[in-house]
Amino acid sequence: MRIAFVTAEIAPFSKTGGLGDVSAAFPKAMQGLGHKIVIITPLYKSIDTKKFRLQLVKENIIAKIGEKVELFDLYVSFIPHSKVPVYFIKNPYLYREGIYVDEDGEDYSDSAYRFLTFTKSVFAMLRWLKFSPDIIHCNDWHTGLLPFFLKTEYNDVDLFKKSKSVFTIHNIGYQGIYPFEDIADAELADVYFDEDLLGFYGKINFMKGAIVYSDILTTVSSKYAEEIQTKEFGYGLESFIEQRKEDLYGIVHGVDLNVWNPKSDPLLVKNYDSKNLKGKTESKSYLQDKLNLNVSDLPILGVISRLATQKGLDLILEKFDDIMKLKVQFILLGTGEPELEKKFKKKEEKYHENSSINIMFDNTLAHQIEAAADIFLMPSKYEPCGLNQLYSMIYGTVPLVRNTGGLSDTVQNYDPKTEEGTGFVFENPNVKEFFAAVKRAVKVYKEEPEKWLKLKKKIMNLDFTWKNAAKQWQKVYELAQDKKR
Repeated sequence: MRIAFVTAEIAPFSKTGGLGDVSAAFPKAMQGLGHKIVIITPLYKSIDTKKFRLQLVKENIIAKIGEKVELFDLYVSFIPHSKVPVYFIKNPYLYREGIYVDEDGEDYSDSAYRFLTFTKSVFAMLRWLKFSPDIIHCNDWHTGLLPFFLKTEYNDVDLFKKSKSVFTIHNIGYQGIYPFEDIADAELADVYFDEDLLGFYGKINFMKGAIVYSDILTTVSSKYAEEIQTKEFGYGLESFIEQRKEDLYGIVHGVDLNVWNPKSDPLLVKNYDSKNLKGKTESKSYLQDKLNLNVSDLPILGVISRLATQKGLDLILEKFDDIMKLKVQFILLGTGEPELEKKFKKKEEKYHENSSINIMFDNTLAHQIEAAADIFLMPSKYEPCGLNQLYSMIYGTVPLVRNTGGLSDTVQNYDPKTEEGTGFVFENPNVKEFFAAVKRAVKVYKEEPEKWLKLKKKIMNLDFTWKNAAKQWQKVYELAQDKKR
C-alpha cells in the first residue's frame, strides 16, 4: 500500500510527547511489512536543519485556501537509521519556535489557520509529488480537516479518488475547537458547520470533523476505545464516536527497540539484559551519585511525565510525605503546570537527600531514570495508551499504574502469592487506593527480593515490539480500502 502519514510532530525532529515517538516508530514498522510510506509534518524553527540534513526539494509550492494563496517550501530528510522519508512543509504560519504554544506558553491565536494551512499544503504537496496514497493516515486534531477535504473539495481529483482516510485519536482531551471565523478564508459552505458535521456548540471542532468524515477511526488502546464512548472520557464527542463504533479500533503502540533497549542503549552507564542485571544495579548507583542522592539500596520511585493533574501527579504530591516515610527515593523528570512544578521543588527541599526534582526535558536523563528506577509511577486520571510503562518493563522497572486506557491493556496487577501479573494496579483515582498500591509495591521489593527479581526478569522478556501492532494496523488499512467512498 501507498501510505501518507500526516503528523504535527515526529521525533527526533520535533516532539512534545508520545505522538512524536509513535510518528517515528510506526512508519518504520509499516515499511518493514513492505508498504511504501511517506511522512508529512510541519517545519518548525526549533528543528535543526543542518543536524538532520534536511534537503530543499521545491520552493514556493502553492496551497489554495479559498481564494487565498499560501506558498510553502518543501524539504525532505529521513527518520534516523531508516529509509523512511520525512517531508517538511515550511510556511510562515508553521515556521515558529514552538510547536503548539509561543515562548510564553500560550496557545497561538491563529492555531486554526496554522493547521488549516498545513492541511491544504499536504494535498498540494502530494499533488506536486504525484503521490497517490491508498491511505492518508491522520493523527490528532491538527490533521482533523484532512478527511473532510478528502471527501469534499478533493473528492473528484484523480490522484485521490482511491484514497481512504484513517484518523487516530491519541488524546481526545485536545480537539481543536475554534470560532468559525478563524477559518473563514476556506470559504466553506454554511451546511458544513451543521452540528452533525463540523459544528460544535457554535464553533468548529477539528477532531469532530475527522470523527464524522474518516473512513476508519482508531485509538491507541482497546480500553481507551471503550472509554471515549462514555461521558466521563469522551469530552463531549462520546455520542459521535458511539455512532462510529463499528469503524473504531483500538491498537496499543509498540516500542522501537533501536531507541529503547537496555541491552544496547548508548545513554546508559552500563548495558544489561534479563540474564545479567548487573548493569541495572550500576545504573542505579550511578544516577544516585549523579543526582546527589544517598547511594543506597532504597527503592527508587521514578516519574517521567508532563506535569499535569491528568497524569495524577496531585495524588503523588498529596501523599508525598507518607511515601517518603516508607524509606524510598523519588526521582522526577518533566515540565508542565507551574503550580505543580513549585510544589514538587518544595518537596525536594524537604527531602533533598532522597529526592531529585528535575524540571526540564532531558532525553539522556529519561533513559537513565528508566534504567535506575525500581518502581515507575503512572497514576494517570486517564491515559489513552502510555509509553513509559512499556519502556519501564523493558528496562526491568516495575510499573505502578491506574486501571485506565492503555495502562489497563498493558499492565496486569501483580499477586505475590501466585506471582502472576506484571505491575501494581489501583482502580480509582484517589489518594487512598494510590498509596495502598505504593505500599504493596515497596513491601514486595523490601520483604520478598527473590520474587521481585523474578518479576523484573519476567517483564523484561515481554514482547512490546511494533511487529504485532503493525500487523494489526495492516488489517485496519485493508478495512479502510474496502470502504465505499
